[in-house]
Amino acid sequence: MAKKEKSEESKISNKEIEEVFKQLKNKDQLINVPRTLLKKEEWGLLTVLNLILAGIFPAYFVQILLVSFFTELGHLYTTHLTEVERKNLIEFEKEFRKGYDLELQLKWKDAIEVYKLLSEKYKNNPKIANIANQRIDWINKNYLS
Repeated sequence: MAKKEKSEESKISNKEIEEVFKQLKNKDQLINVPRTLLKKEEWGLLTVLNLILAGIFPAYFVQILLVSFFTELGHLYTTHLTEVERKNLIEFEKEFRKGYDLELQLKWKDAIEVYKLLSEKYKNNPKIANIANQRIDWINKNYLS
């Protein structure tokens, strides 16, 4: 019996030793853990500003403002025309109107000729020239076929 008790005591002591080692390992890991949020985070001006905004405005409101802001930036970027481009577009519209008036008079071939001239004149600006080309294709498809 005495041998069994000694072996159980030695087993318990081995378990205790293992537990002590585990606790020591955990203590080493816990030494490097910051105790407060201030030590854990980098507190820059943007972080503080975001926290203030989150306290003042609800999150969905800020998201709506951000979406609106980026949408308008996109509009500014895509619809920006220089003064020269704007004048070219106005001039094209005046000349295009002549072809459209010929269409209203059912003079399809004359309208196509006006559009062909426009396509040649504005070949440096493919978007504008494409409008005239599409109109030529539409007339050919619907009236001259």
